[in-house]
Amino acid sequence: MIILTEKQWAKIHTLIAQEFPPSYLLIREVQRRELGFTPRRHSYYDTVSYRWIEEICLDFYDEGKETWFRLKYL
Repeated sequence: MIILTEKQWAKIHTLIAQEFPPSYLLIREVQRRELGFTPRRHSYYDTVSYRWIEEICLDFYDEGKETWFRLKYL
């Protein structure tokens, strides 16, 4: 699993959208099969800063594709 901020995900999402067809980002099954992950939003309340934190979690299902993603986008 990779945890990203909204800003990081927006940048990566744009790069993926330029490289792959729209179905890779719109259909979860295609995204999981072709890219190896599915994104999900996660939010929690931070008691130190007293605000809600929004994160994007990328759940990977293939170690090879996770390594490829890390090398290419992070």
